[in-house]
Amino acid sequence: MNKSMQKVVDTIQAHMQEGELIWHNPCTIQTHSNLITGKPYTGINAFVLAMVAWGEGYESPYWATFSQVKKAGGKLDNAKGKGIPILFYKELPSEDDDREPRSVVRHSFIFNLDHVTGIDLGSVNTDRGGQATIAHDADALASAYLARENIRVCHGSPAYVPALDTIRMPHLDEVTSTDEFYSCYFHELAHSSGAEKRLGRFDASADRFESKAAYSQEELVAEITAAMLCHDCGVDSEASIKNSAAYVQGWTRFLRDQSEAFVTAVSQAYRARAFIWRG
Repeated sequence: MNKSMQKVVDTIQAHMQEGELIWHNPCTIQTHSNLITGKPYTGINAFVLAMVAWGEGYESPYWATFSQVKKAGGKLDNAKGKGIPILFYKELPSEDDDREPRSVVRHSFIFNLDHVTGIDLGSVNTDRGGQATIAHDADALASAYLARENIRVCHGSPAYVPALDTIRMPHLDEVTSTDEFYSCYFHELAHSSGAEKRLGRFDASADRFESKAAYSQEELVAEITAAMLCHDCGVDSEASIKNSAAYVQGWTRFLRDQSEAFVTAVSQAYRARAFIWRG
């Protein structure tokens, strides 16, 4: 790699290492709640549930304990080994009357609604509590692109499925913020632009990621494209900018080891942005 390109790469690396940014994963945009109480899970419990839902492909953002399912008149189906532990604090009485009760960490297992049958959802609290709303400019861009390219959108954890030329996304009422929703939405739109019949970054009939480097490059293309589209449409809040930067920061090893491929990914992102806008 020539010295000029190296200087650019060195500058990117230096800025990517600044600050304490949190890794951004699209699965964390959904609010996961208790089916019976309607209360959202928080902290480490929210993170674990989001990761499990993403990995297992669960459609529902609702969870319940075995006793809650039974009390509501339902039953678990194909749920063996599918219970997920969540943490809570339990107060124990002090052995000394002069001391305050002490708290200890305990856990219980909960199950996703995908494994529950026999419950009348009309009788329980299923208000998702999402705060995302339609951003008209962003929605118009996405809708025009999807219609032009004849790409179908269905409900599910965020993903682009090349073999079906389909994008999966959660509903707005499952998502905590508008900017996070469109950041994720544009990320998947960017992936779809790479299909062989469009910009040709991968072949849907083959293994899209033949190597870790190819996978890393495609993810970078999608995230950088999403960041630019969010800015274009005015949905790049401070939180989404930090999340996008953190996502790219996670690929610092790829940048270090595959510098030219990183530069290529940036160029492909600009092409993807232009393609989504104008075709």
